[in-house]
Amino acid sequence: MSPKLPKSATRILRILEFIATREAGTTHTEIAKALSIPKASLTALLATVKEEGYVQQDPESGRLTIGVQILSLANSYLRNLNLVRIGAPIVAALYRDAGLFSVLAVPQSPDYVIICAESQPALLTHSLQIGHRGPMFCSAAGRAILSALPESEVDRTLAHSDLRKITTRTIYEPTRIKRALEEANEQGYAVSNGESIENVVSVCAPVFDWTGQPIAAIGVAGTEGTMQGTVMKASIELTCKAASSLSAKIGFVPV
Repeated sequence: MSPKLPKSATRILRILEFIATREAGTTHTEIAKALSIPKASLTALLATVKEEGYVQQDPESGRLTIGVQILSLANSYLRNLNLVRIGAPIVAALYRDAGLFSVLAVPQSPDYVIICAESQPALLTHSLQIGHRGPMFCSAAGRAILSALPESEVDRTLAHSDLRKITTRTIYEPTRIKRALEEANEQGYAVSNGESIENVVSVCAPVFDWTGQPIAAIGVAGTEGTMQGTVMKASIELTCKAASSLSAKIGFVPV
């Protein structure tokens, strides 16, 4: 049985759902009456969601409508759905050609989240399933994305990250992470050598949208014994090719 949400959280969700159904917006009084929320409590809840951008209020009429932050969330949801639809065949082809666990992940700073994966039943499938979340700072997927972002955004992500050793090889010092990001930016791909999962080497490259913004990472992962020599070289080439293909399909044109 799922734990119940706090009363205030439930009320906020009901408020947002109610406002979303009113095309012309609504008022404080209408919400309080429809949802049986005391006006004083409603005032405090509305102040919070307005401050965060989830609700906006017309300065003249006072009517409340859904804010731009809700649209941003909806856009992210739809973009990820589109990414899965377009990216799934490319992830499948990467798995077919590389013969390694293949993955497509998106950023949810300070983490990444896997939205598409292809593999045979193996050790990695228990660690890297669809929906799996991991830290960006020490993963190939996360570093691939971070390497293509402005330094200010990198600093923001690191400031919100739990920078610590996850394995014996984890690089967690900000200066060393930034050096790894610089290298990834120069190469066009990132490598994590047993830093996020013990004895697992992963290679990922950033996926860009039509504006040039890195919105995902695609790549492969295998055991240390597998990811060597010609296998590693082929993994890098196939990963970069897959990233370029997916970026092109969503409108990215290299300068």
